[in-house]
Amino acid sequence: MEEIKENSPNNGEEIQNLTENTKQSTEENLGEEKNLELEKLTKEKEEIFNRLQRLQADFENFRKRTSKEKTEILNFANADLVTALLPVLDNFQRALFSQEKSQQNQVNDKFFEGIQMIYRQFKDILEKEGLKEIDCLDKPFDPNFHEAIMQVEDTDKPENTVVEVLQTGYTFKDKVIRPAMVKVSK
Repeated sequence: MEEIKENSPNNGEEIQNLTENTKQSTEENLGEEKNLELEKLTKEKEEIFNRLQRLQADFENFRKRTSKEKTEILNFANADLVTALLPVLDNFQRALFSQEKSQQNQVNDKFFEGIQMIYRQFKDILEKEGLKEIDCLDKPFDPNFHEAIMQVEDTDKPENTVVEVLQTGYTFKDKVIRPAMVKVSK
C-alpha cells in the first residue's frame, strides 16, 4: 500500500501538470484560432468596404449620368416641334418678301402689317424656346452650319465666302437643326 501512496502524489502532480499543459495548449490553440478568425474577418471587412466604395462611386456616376440625360431630354424635347414649324416660318418669310416687292394699295398695307406682326410674334416665341437663325451672309463657308448648293464667280468676295442665302438655317439650343442652304464664291 505504501507504494500506492508514494505514487499517488506524483500522479496527482503529473495529472495537474497534464491538465495545466492541456489547458495552456487549448488556450494557445484558441488564441491561434481567434487570430485566424480575426484575420479572416478583417479581410472580409476590407472586401466589403471596397465593394461598398465601388458601389457608391457607381451610384454617383449613375446619378450624374441620369441628371445629364434628363437635362438633355428637357433641352431638346421641343426640337422636333420646332423643326416641324420651320416650313411655316419659311412660308411667312416668302409671303412677306413677295408682298414687299408688290406694294399695291392701302388695304394690302394693313394686311401686310398684320402678317408682319404675326410673323414677328411667331419668331419671338421660337427664339425664346432656343431657336436662332444662322448668320452666314458674307461669312466664310462652314460645312457644320452651311450646305453649299452652288458655287458662283464673284470677284468682290474672297474664295469660299457665302454670297447668297437660299434657305435660312437654324440652331436650336446651340445644336444645328437645319443648315443654311447657300451660294458660295469660287
